[in-house]
Parts: sequence; C-alpha cells; structure tokens
Amino acid sequence: MDVTSRSRLHRGGSILKRCTGVILATALLAMPATALDQVEDFGSNPGALDMFLHLPPGDTTGLPLVVAMHGCTQSAGGFDDETGLAALAESAGFVLLLPQQRTENNEIDCFNWFEPEDNEPNIGESASIAAMIDHAVATLGVDESRIFVLGLSAGGAMTAVMMANYPERFAAGAIIAGLPYGCNHPFGLSSGLWYWFNVVFGEAAAATYSCGLRGYQASDRGAEEWANFVLDALGRTPASWPRVSIWHGDADETVDVANLRELVEQWTALHGIDATPDSQTTDAESGTIRETYVDGTGSVLVETHLLPGYPHAFPINPNGTPPCGTDEPFIIDAKSCAARQVIDFFGIGP
Repeated sequence: MDVTSRSRLHRGGSILKRCTGVILATALLAMPATALDQVEDFGSNPGALDMFLHLPPGDTTGLPLVVAMHGCTQSAGGFDDETGLAALAESAGFVLLLPQQRTENNEIDCFNWFEPEDNEPNIGESASIAAMIDHAVATLGVDESRIFVLGLSAGGAMTAVMMANYPERFAAGAIIAGLPYGCNHPFGLSSGLWYWFNVVFGEAAAATYSCGLRGYQASDRGAEEWANFVLDALGRTPASWPRVSIWHGDADETVDVANLRELVEQWTALHGIDATPDSQTTDAESGTIRETYVDGTGSVLVETHLLPGYPHAFPINPNGTPPCGTDEPFIIDAKSCAARQVIDFFGIGP
C-alpha cells in the first residue's frame, strides 16, 4: 500500500456562520479523532482533494470498499467513527475510503457538487475521487464488484455526482440529506435571478435556491427530466445503475425534504421502475418510515428513510445495542443507525 504518511486529524473549535453552498453551519467542536492513513500520491488529482483510509485488521484483498464523504465544515477524521462507520468497517470487514475537501477549494469545506468543472465525468473533484478508488483497487486488492459510496449533505450531493458520473463503478450508494444530480441547472431560476444570486452570493448560493435546498423549489421537474440530467452528462446508457438508499429528516431546514422525492424520481426513472412505493414500514423505536421500490423480481433498487422531526444530520443511535456513533454537530441521535442500515442495504453487513 502506497501510504506516504500517517495523520491524526483534528477539528477546529471556532464557530463559522456563513451562507455559501449547501449549508449555513457552525464549525465542528475540537475533540480527539481517529488516526487515519493519508495517501498523498494516489494518481491524478485535478480536484485537489485529500485521500484518507481506515483499514480493518488483516489482509484487505477481496474486501468491499466503502467511499464516505463528509458534509460542509466536516473532515474525514470527523466522519469515520462519529457516524459509526469505522466500527462497522472493522466488524463487517470493509475498507473505508474518506475523501476530504481542502479549504482553498471551498471556504467551509463543502465538496463542490454544484460546479460543472467538478461534477461531470473525468474532471475536477469527480475525477479525483475516481482516482482514489482506482488506487485502492490497485494497491489494496479490494473487490471491484463491491464498491459503494455514501455521503451527508454536500457529501450526499457528491455521492449523487459519483453514481451519475460512474454508474457501473458502484454496486450501491446512500444519499443522506442530499439532493438529485443536475439540480444546479440554472434554468431553474430566471436568467436575471440566477445572475443576481451568482454575482451577489456566488454560484453556490444560486445553486442552493435552484435546488430548493432552503425551502424554495424553483420548478417541478419530472422524473424523465431528472433522469436526462444524468444521461446527458454521461453521454451514454450504462450497463447497470447502482441501487440507492435515500435518507432525510422532515425537519431539515438546510436541505429541503422535498429533495427526497426528487431523488426517488431521478433514480427510479434511471432504473426503469415507477416512483410508487411497493412497501412501507415504520420503525417502532425511531418512527422512521421506510419505503421500497422494486423491480420485477422483487429486488429493492431504491429505498427511502424519512425521519420524523429530525434535522439536517447523519442519523446515529449511540444508545443502541451495539452503540452506533457519537453525537456531534450534524451527526445526531435519531434512535436509528443509518450507517448499519446502509451497510446492510449494501449487502456487506456484519
């Protein structure tokens, strides 16, 4: 493994309050964090991102690979054990790859999901993350048929980007408090409003309103239109699409919960199934409502988890059996362990 440095990541204790891109957020509080392996030379890095790994004990040959992307103001080191993913990597046996944004790319460390030079195939941040995956395959011998991706908020948006840009690369993905691919298309706003938002607040703020992230839905886009955003960027019809798990709190004041439905329309259309749920269940402890969308064989291709009263955050269950995650800003007790349920959905649970 070409690991050129061992790094202990820490999070700052200052408070930031700025509205750019996906969220209006406070910076993470300073506290100890897990030691991660940083890979400084993983190949082409046009998006200027950093790569970190959390490796389970023993040989990594043939193990699954899970790519996990943090939200704005977060870091790789603030997203591995806090979400419960690191413990699952060790108990279930998978390699955890954590891309990390640099402040010089985005002042509050959001992945630039809204930038055309970063969210299309083989360029920018999209290409950098793909290079990290290629490096893990080549040096760690992970199973190429079991590569998965997940993310929160801006990381959830970037998860949609990666699945849209490289659909055959991923067996499945999970978008947590995220949004559909292509929602930053400027025609969602009039050209005058787009120009005004772009000039005054920056393109991220314009994309925020266009995507309906803060309660403003610019247009009612249909399933076919959502699917075409992906197909147009990809330029072809792939051999397969990843299965998708979608999570959202209905009290999210940062990323409008309406985006859950838009994501359903986008990914059911790409899979060629209808956007009417085939089953609905409610968890007795958390109240989470799960809906599934299946193909003709009964296989679940898309699922949603709607969390009542839950804000903009990654759902954890620190008092569960076993415990899952640690309460942090944007990583909050939901009496539901999203990491464990997502890993089960991927088919690689303990």
